[in-house]
Amino acid sequence: MSGPARHGRTGAGTGKTTPAATRPGVQSVTHRGIRWQRAPSGATRWWNDGLERWVRFEPGADAPPRPPGWDTGRAPDPPLTRPKWRSPYRIVPVVLVVVVVVSGLVQALRSNQPVADEAKQAAALNGKCLRETGISKGFPTYSDKPVPCHAPNAAVKVVAVVATTPPGATPCPVRTTAVQLLAGVAHPHLECVSPVQR
Repeated sequence: MSGPARHGRTGAGTGKTTPAATRPGVQSVTHRGIRWQRAPSGATRWWNDGLERWVRFEPGADAPPRPPGWDTGRAPDPPLTRPKWRSPYRIVPVVLVVVVVVSGLVQALRSNQPVADEAKQAAALNGKCLRETGISKGFPTYSDKPVPCHAPNAAVKVVAVVATTPPGATPCPVRTTAVQLLAGVAHPHLECVSPVQR
């Protein structure tokens, strides 16, 4: 009488169950007298003569030594291959780095532009005359738009332009008043003005 198909078959006239034939795709090997099988999925089992059945191999379980090369439990994966230099996987990081660098340069140039513009406008006022526009906190205020020095509304003349940074920069000359006509930057220049001589 035959046993279950998964356990094996009975040897003719011996009364002992033997392993069933290997299924297609299953690797079968006999190592040290023990029959081993390994499925494509990596599942490994061995034939236990005492129990007369297949025993699934589990790491740490009591089992005979596995066949050489079966220690990993499954066939090794194919080696990884690096993508070619021109592949998108290698180009994307380079493109990202270039975008970040260009963005940083643009921002740096934009942050320096207002400072350069203010310095240029302040220098352009040197030697020009300005008209008075009113009083603020008890002090006269002046327009940053020059007027001809012989015009009736010309009140003061810019005789020097000094920087406010670094601290301790050159102060305005004696008998002149420091006014701030331009803004928009952290440390705007000061215009040193004196009354127009008529």
